[in-house]
Order: sequence, then C-alpha cells, then structure tokens
Amino acid sequence: MTDKAPVAVVIPAFNAASYLPMALESLCQQTTPPAEIVVVDDGSTDDTGAVAERHGARVLSQQQ
Repeated sequence: MTDKAPVAVVIPAFNAASYLPMALESLCQQTTPPAEIVVVDDGSTDDTGAVAERHGARVLSQQQ
C-alpha cells in the first residue's frame, strides 16, 4: 500500500465569484482531497475573496 502525498491547490482568480463554488466543491470531491486550497485574488471587484473563504480556502489578495 502506498501513502498518498498531500496535495495543495492554487487557484488564480479575477472576478471569479460565480465560478469558485463549483470549482472548490469539485476539488473537495476528488479521490485525494487537497490538504490546502489557496485562492490568489488578483484585485477582483466582486466577492471572489469572500466566496473562497466561505468554502474554506485561504485567500491571498492583491490590489489592482
């Protein structure tokens, strides 16, 4: 039996609030769910960061 290495996922996002819920839920349903999800919010003007945080992702933000 082989141990699986932990997986980390980085998602670059700009005004992606409407797409993030499906993407993040899909990640959590994988055979090996990620140990960490980081969403890099590239200065979005929508709720990208808030949506990502609600789904348990760590958010790194930068201003435009």
